Amino acid sequence: MSPTPRSVDEPAATETAAAPAPRPKRRAAQGATSRQPKAKTAGQQRRRVRVAEGIYKDRHGLAATVKVNGIQRELRFPPGTPLKTIRARRDELRASLRTLPAGERLTLAHDAGRYLDQVKSTLLATFDDRRRDLSMWLPRFGHLRTLALPSHIAALNAQMHDRRRTHAASSCNHRRHALIHLVRLLYGRRAAVDLIDLVRFRPAPPKPRWVRRSHLDAVLAHVTPGSKTAARLQMMHWTGMRPSQMGRLTRTDFHLDEAIPYVDVPRGKGGRQAAVPLVDEAVSAARAFIAADAFGPWSCPSANKAIRAAARKANREPFTVYQIRHSFATWLRHAGADLADIRDLYGHTDAETTRIYAAPTLAKQRDAIRKLRAVDGPGASDEATGAEAEFPRRVG
Repeated sequence: MSPTPRSVDEPAATETAAAPAPRPKRRAAQGATSRQPKAKTAGQQRRRVRVAEGIYKDRHGLAATVKVNGIQRELRFPPGTPLKTIRARRDELRASLRTLPAGERLTLAHDAGRYLDQVKSTLLATFDDRRRDLSMWLPRFGHLRTLALPSHIAALNAQMHDRRRTHAASSCNHRRHALIHLVRLLYGRRAAVDLIDLVRFRPAPPKPRWVRRSHLDAVLAHVTPGSKTAARLQMMHWTGMRPSQMGRLTRTDFHLDEAIPYVDVPRGKGGRQAAVPLVDEAVSAARAFIAADAFGPWSCPSANKAIRAAARKANREPFTVYQIRHSFATWLRHAGADLADIRDLYGHTDAETTRIYAAPTLAKQRDAIRKLRAVDGPGASDEATGAEAEFPRRVG
């Protein structure tokens, strides 16, 4: 049987179905394209990790950014560069951005004004002193460029020595510190290092400022009786407490009915308590302190004003609150108290501080030397002979 003849108008469905379809090839091409890695964007290529303040790390190395007055700059460093080097370069860049255009604006006189504007909010109590210290440099060196001061070290030191003839070492050192701090704040730490050769004077050892007990008693007797100031000063007279320690006392800190009366004195910032024993006069002062309700912080200038008024009434020389504290340690030292006991009573961490407050006298040192005579008593030679017999001396 012969196949049925196809009509001319009938579509060629069989030929279309038999023809190779290009769609699977396009899908394969799309799959191959999807397996290729996508190109990274610029932000992904430079993905940063923060290493320190203003310092970042990416695949190219290290970068340090500085922004001053809306101007931002960036420094690039190779991998492994020490952070100390990067911070030093950041300080130099920051200083260059802070530096104003050339001319008089780069001089010490202009930089002193900029510096004082920046530290005015931080140096509330000592701002006037800092301004006075800087003003001492301006008449002779105000016209010089601040960064050129290290080349004038000889002249700077000469002026420091001239000032030392009429001022204390601490005053001269404050002047030195003010100039170095100005350079460090405005131009960075490395710029301030160049002023390390600026002379620094060694302060003289402080002298104990103490008054005699009879003199102190005569003045305190004229302070208003029963007042809080009188109770506080008498309490300091017999305990040597600081005003800050006395201001933190509470009623529970007093133990006056014990076999050995004492008061718990707060020591240091951590609030550690230390027991200070009270003699009969100190117990009376403690009871007056409690009766006057003298608890809480109090002002040393106000107490010094009351002492000056009492000294005028007693026709005596005035003294300060802290001289009472210094006198207590000196009296203990003169009475033969051990330096370690005084140090523990005062809560000093350094024995040298106690030596300042409780310096020995010639009379006490003479009495200590006289005690050597007791060693030369009747049985001294026999004891020495027995000791040598028990512990024979080694020769050679």
